[in-house]
Amino acid sequence: MAFASSIQKGQIPVGCQLCEGGNKIQWKCSTCKSLMCDKCKDGVHLKIGKDHKIININDIGKPEGQKNTIIFSEVKCEEHSNQACCLFCKTCNKFICPKCITKVHNKHKLIEEEDYNKGKVELKPKQKSQIKLEISKEYTTDLTDINYIAECSDGSLWMEDQIRSKLQHVKLRENRTEVITSLNTQIYGMAKTHSNNILVATGETKLKLINTMTGEINDSRYDVKPLYPTSIHVTSDHRVIIGAWSGGDAFPATGRRVVVVMDQEGKQLKEYEHDNHKKQLFSLLRFLTSTSTKRLFTYPVCVTCTSNGNICVVDWLDKDGRGRVVVLSPGGGVLGTYTGHPDVNTEEKPFKPAGILTTPSDNIIVTDVLNHLLHILTDQGQSITYYNLCDIGILLPYSIALSMTGTIYIGCVSKRVSPDTTKAKLYELNFSGF
Repeated sequence: MAFASSIQKGQIPVGCQLCEGGNKIQWKCSTCKSLMCDKCKDGVHLKIGKDHKIININDIGKPEGQKNTIIFSEVKCEEHSNQACCLFCKTCNKFICPKCITKVHNKHKLIEEEDYNKGKVELKPKQKSQIKLEISKEYTTDLTDINYIAECSDGSLWMEDQIRSKLQHVKLRENRTEVITSLNTQIYGMAKTHSNNILVATGETKLKLINTMTGEINDSRYDVKPLYPTSIHVTSDHRVIIGAWSGGDAFPATGRRVVVVMDQEGKQLKEYEHDNHKKQLFSLLRFLTSTSTKRLFTYPVCVTCTSNGNICVVDWLDKDGRGRVVVLSPGGGVLGTYTGHPDVNTEEKPFKPAGILTTPSDNIIVTDVLNHLLHILTDQGQSITYYNLCDIGILLPYSIALSMTGTIYIGCVSKRVSPDTTKAKLYELNFSGF
């Protein structure tokens, strides 16, 4: 492979660089190098570059009359801004630079620019017909809602009900759950550690640790002071990812809304709060507005990550639970923002995400509560398809977790009829195709 002759610049961002809506890129300013959607071309960018040269993204690097091509040098690498793009990784569906190759994409299927532009790269999403889900087991619980699920090494589960402020450790029986331990406590996030204990967020700045052998609850070493945790995930390499905020009113968003990454000892490794690319872009243009420090999150209610380190966040935008999924690269660049599928999410039926997980093949799965859907995304937050759980009898899916045996647990919430008598359902599903 001719690496030297292929070296160009950057990764193509998924969405517009000038707004937070995840809108499709349609234009590029060849003067300030901004990539933008239709709305920002005639709005934000017009204010800062009246005399700038704007070209259609399909015409980048294209002499007049030539077929559409992509010249890798036309956009910057989000991970390594001083590096040139050299290849397209078909495995990850992204453009990469030499540093990306050595760190992440070694042994992946890599495509050179010439072959890419000759149409030799077929980027076909998985078809809905290939995706299969079936219920293997169904359990009735004595909870009203199942907002969080974590599985222990012995197959028992910890589940939490925010309506009743109840945390339960249960065994799964034939068609019901048998309670081992029941605690009256409100939690705002839960994750299992590699030592088979349970981390929970209880409204304090420091996470609590539940010893699953003794049931004792103690302070953990993970403290995001002065912030308060809203979500937790433990990665395969023992890092702890925490969504957090500075308190106050949840909506409209005020104060800080961040995602923090800590090592196993509780030392902070990374903090994601603002869109650094936008901040740098507008600083260069000397256009200092609130957009230059645009927050990445409104309320990070659930978080997970892929095997290659992409951080996936369910971000609620208002008190009704309307939301989106934000996917960040390890370096902090926004790889994708998913706001629902146009076939099923409308103004009357908005995308209301709740639970999120990543599969062994690095697809992202998100529950859409009131629409009874699972949204299946790529590792960069692009839609593959959606699945209507009503088709297999599952209503109001909320929490979601991957079992140690490779099945999916889905915890449901109940219709608001009688919290004292309604019993939430827990399902275990076999899946294939994603």
